Amino acid sequence: MAKKQHAAPLGDFDAEVDSARKRLEAALTEDETFDDLAALQALAPILERHIRSRRLAFTLGEDEDEETHIVIVHVETDEELGFIFAEDGEYVFESNLDAYFDDFVDDDAERFVERLYETLRSDLPKYEVESKG
Repeated sequence: MAKKQHAAPLGDFDAEVDSARKRLEAALTEDETFDDLAALQALAPILERHIRSRRLAFTLGEDEDEETHIVIVHVETDEELGFIFAEDGEYVFESNLDAYFDDFVDDDAERFVERLYETLRSDLPKYEVESKG
């Protein structure tokens, strides 16, 4: 029987967890406070580069607590699909439409945008079909 090969060496998981832990610990210390606004501003060009769409708009917004976030708007319906915010060294996507889009968190900007791309690509068709009715 052929031995199944792993996509990544087993040690990579622990290395990634250690790396994420160090970033989180650094974000929580007073010396290296994680700047949520700067993190979102750094994320914006990555979003624009990876998710080019006539269907979606990404805009900076603030909630009632004056926390800055990126709003994801469906252009045709003008409905806010969800928003992205940065907190404690992590990027968070929270959907306004739980029936269509799953919330998730990632500490790596590139990986976060890739996951957002896949989430929107797979779930947006259902939203568009059902929102027309």
